[in-house]
Amino acid sequence: MRFADPAFQERLQDALNADEEFALESRWFDGSILLECGPERCWLKVYRGQVIDRLEFVPAFGYTFKLVGSEDAWRLLVSGERTFTDLATSGSRHCETLEQIVAGGGGYRPPEIGIEGNGIEAGRLHLAILRLAAVLAALGSTELAAAGR
Repeated sequence: MRFADPAFQERLQDALNADEEFALESRWFDGSILLECGPERCWLKVYRGQVIDRLEFVPAFGYTFKLVGSEDAWRLLVSGERTFTDLATSGSRHCETLEQIVAGGGGYRPPEIGIEGNGIEAGRLHLAILRLAAVLAALGSTELAAAGR
């Protein structure tokens, strides 16, 4: 993901502000969400259901919570190969046989996209986070298609 790209951040802000469900689920939130992929960061200030500011770095006063994942994890989300819930939850639903679980092919696996920071606020905004992930996936897949990948 190109979280630090100002043009991508602007498209993300516009898309989130146009998303009625994101607005509804974050209408009582006054805080910030950090998106992180390696050195790439996108800090989003959310107030009453709207993204009112964005930065490619974390300001001195920090963030409320962050979504952090590897480039591979975000690619899996954008490609549609895995859902946000699959990537943000430990364990695996992708075992076909009991033998795979016993052999270590399934069972416990740490989350590939972590949620760090204020867990109470992140939990309260669970549905808004799902909408954020859906908007990210849609934007990312549009960019992949435009790039011919």
